[in-house]
Amino acid sequence: MNKLFYSTIILSTLLFSCSSNTDKGEMKEVSNAVADGQAGSVTITAEDGLEITADYYPNSKATTLIILCHQAGYSRGEYSKIAPRLVDSGFACLAIDQRSGKLANEVFNETAKRAEAQGMSTNYIDAKADIIAAVDYIKANTDKKIILWGSSYSASLALMVGAENVNVEKIVAFSPGEYLDNQDRVSSSITNLGKPVFITGGSEEYDMIVKPLESALPKGNVTAIKQGINSDHGSKTLWSNTKNAQNVWAEVVAFLRS
Repeated sequence: MNKLFYSTIILSTLLFSCSSNTDKGEMKEVSNAVADGQAGSVTITAEDGLEITADYYPNSKATTLIILCHQAGYSRGEYSKIAPRLVDSGFACLAIDQRSGKLANEVFNETAKRAEAQGMSTNYIDAKADIIAAVDYIKANTDKKIILWGSSYSASLALMVGAENVNVEKIVAFSPGEYLDNQDRVSSSITNLGKPVFITGGSEEYDMIVKPLESALPKGNVTAIKQGINSDHGSKTLWSNTKNAQNVWAEVVAFLRS
């Protein structure tokens, strides 16, 4: 009886420790306030002092968090339907507003508004600081593993940050390209990226825009998907219910779980 009793206690403790919430600060407040898959707002401060607005989608059982970065002219709203599906797939998510962007799915980019009001530069490359700040924020406020997910210009930045930052374990890049201030800035910075990378792009853009970056990555850890018909640019390709979108969903979730 004593052995059975203590075995039960130990098992219960292990189960609790596996499912308990290790979030801190605003992340913990959101975790306690909203159901899994719903969003709550948190604020991150970049190194230059700019406040970054982000939506945190908690998952009480997740051991991995995906930082979701939007494409040009957009906001964290790019992921308002994508993030809940990722939560259903077993991940927590943080969708950030970068300083370069505007509006997506009726969600305004609050970070870009602040940057403009403060007279700060809002070029694509400037948003790298926002992604770095998001990684640092997650590292400081939870013990979850970190995956970076970028869309278009932010996919390029995600590759760059992932190559530099030891806290990033995997990178997902939807439609990356040489969108920054010179034509080999991204490719030259990722030649030693030895982490797992999922890279994909639409059928019309892949060969000319995405393929050069795929070719620059070290072989062996890259999952590369050239999409079929009815593809779109960036993560937006997942908004539709086409066969292409369903195939990409299946491929990216398999990569995230691997």
